[in-house]
Amino acid sequence: MPTLANIEQCTGCAACSNACAHDAIKMQEDKEGFLHPVIDNSVCIHCGLCEKVCPVNHPVSLGKPSPVVYALWSEKDRAVSSSGGAFSAFARAILKRGGLIYGTTYDKTLCLHHTSTDSVEGLNAMRGSKYMQSEIGNVFQDIRRALRDKRWVLFCGTPCQVAGLRAFLGKDYETLLTLDLACHGVPSSKIFQSYLKKLSMKYASNTIRNYEFRRMNGWGFAPSFTDEHNRKKRLFGTDALYMEAFNASALFRKCCYSCPYSSIPRIGDCSIADFWGIGRYGKKFKHDVMKGVSLVLVNTSKGDAIFKDLKDVFAEQRTLQEALKENPNLHEPSPYNPQRDAIVSAFLDPNRSLENIDNEFHLVDHSLKATIKNKADKMGLFDIASNPQPY
Repeated sequence: MPTLANIEQCTGCAACSNACAHDAIKMQEDKEGFLHPVIDNSVCIHCGLCEKVCPVNHPVSLGKPSPVVYALWSEKDRAVSSSGGAFSAFARAILKRGGLIYGTTYDKTLCLHHTSTDSVEGLNAMRGSKYMQSEIGNVFQDIRRALRDKRWVLFCGTPCQVAGLRAFLGKDYETLLTLDLACHGVPSSKIFQSYLKKLSMKYASNTIRNYEFRRMNGWGFAPSFTDEHNRKKRLFGTDALYMEAFNASALFRKCCYSCPYSSIPRIGDCSIADFWGIGRYGKKFKHDVMKGVSLVLVNTSKGDAIFKDLKDVFAEQRTLQEALKENPNLHEPSPYNPQRDAIVSAFLDPNRSLENIDNEFHLVDHSLKATIKNKADKMGLFDIASNPQPY
């Protein structure tokens, strides 16, 4: 029997299942909905390849210990992104080279998958923060075929997914660009689907057609859903309980609390995030922040070359110290919530309402300050209240 990462360490990156030429490994859900490899011994030939590509068994090398830091936004994409549009800027550079872009998109049931596109139009579904773990499927195999054909590929995902891809490939390719995200941790699709059902029951909506975790025209947190009649409902308080539990580090995969990739140096050629707190520490930021600002860490020489090839972007070099101030997951994992198991179980329980869960675990801040903040967000004043102004 091959020895893979144990259930506490496995990230679900799917490098092992992609590497198995005999289709002996399937990624299957545990009781919380997190995917883990399951080996069919009747098919396995014990070649050991899955063990060799497991990034937990054999850690992948990281980038520069002192990445170059930039504040950035894409002039073309800033107004249709939840931050400054850094992902889209990189994607456009790769598309101009005839490349493929691999990012996350919803399927019809709002499950999250990694998919590919070779067009700017295809970026629309990939934009926006999506706070759950995506299913990789056989994407790593597709990427390897494209790279062997000398085609450019951009892969954007969580750091553990980038590590899984690099471990699967076994070598660096000149035409591969990897972007890792400043990841807090990942809930499972099963937890998210259970949350959507609770929302549907509360609002008597037969179908939630779309879900946005954050606004797509600039900084702001209030999530929203669109129902079968194309009506959009913004969510606050207990309605947004999924994000409240996410922010409390209460829904993550077990390995996220000891993530080796929440560190400097980083695993991707570049790292992207929101540049929270820009201008509050040290050098003032004398530019408009109202529509969001991306943080980019350039970690490798390849990342630097592509960064310098970005078009129609604003970019200003900043310090690593400033970047880390309000992005702690760039250098340390999220803290373990001692109520994590009970909260996950409550979300998965079909008999528990959102209000019932909050009454037990007090995930929502019902203080006067939080109430005022929610009202400001409803009125579109989030950025004014929470971010520095141009000087």
